[in-house]
Amino acid sequence: MSDEQVPCGYASEGQGSTPLAAAIDGGSMRAQGIEATLTKQGSAHAVVDGLLSGRIVFGNLAAPALVHAVGRGEQLVFLAGGVNQQFLVARPGATLEDVRGQPLGASSGADLGEFLCRITMDRVLGAESEIRYLGGSRARFEAMLRGEIAASPLSPPLAIEAKHAGCPWLFDYAELGLNFAIGGIAARRETVQERPDLVARFLRGYLAGQRHYKADRDFGASLHERYGETSRAIAEETYDVTHAGFRDVPDPATEGMQMLIDFWKEKELLSGSFALSDVVDSAPVLAVTSA
Repeated sequence: MSDEQVPCGYASEGQGSTPLAAAIDGGSMRAQGIEATLTKQGSAHAVVDGLLSGRIVFGNLAAPALVHAVGRGEQLVFLAGGVNQQFLVARPGATLEDVRGQPLGASSGADLGEFLCRITMDRVLGAESEIRYLGGSRARFEAMLRGEIAASPLSPPLAIEAKHAGCPWLFDYAELGLNFAIGGIAARRETVQERPDLVARFLRGYLAGQRHYKADRDFGASLHERYGETSRAIAEETYDVTHAGFRDVPDPATEGMQMLIDFWKEKELLSGSFALSDVVDSAPVLAVTSA
């Protein structure tokens, strides 16, 4: 019997795609009878669109775009946590005081960059700033070097490239409890309800891929090089700052996810009745990890 064909997608180049890439490229999905493909969708919102259209079955993305979609009534759900390490990176020579009140960069509305910009203004800088929507992370980095924005949230490997270019890391979002805590694997609720065996096999492959990544630096660095679209040297640095954040039990119901929901409810971007359970289903991954 041939393996089941399962198309998967990730948002854009960077660290976040690594856990799923490890499971697919390392063969642990195939060991579960899944012939998975992995394609870059271009943005978290495009991953949402791919899930809704059925173009992809499982998607890797940061939480805000999915929370936004669920908030408008879409039947999507996070099934497993991922890796999303973020730093506030600034133009060369800048300090936190220098960027206070100055333009910040995000990709688009209701995505991770915008959420981090807004929470940065609220809890780190203590001042409002203009948010300029500039597209992907590399476009934001280049805009920063040109002086068009003062700072932007970036994740490795690009954050490491930026540091090498003289751009300081002004804030580590781990201090707010957001690193490794605000994204992961999503699917349609219909898939979870109607294909529990596929979901379980997928999650077993996903967890095996993470274990492979954590145990093999050379393999992990090769993933960062390929999916982070960067050099081998930067990929190795990325592995060294990232690998400890891979959780043995990647339950998506994190404090970071709750912080996102609470912050958006406070800003009236979500209904006051919106709950963590509306966007997260921990049962499948907890069942797999306890088996």
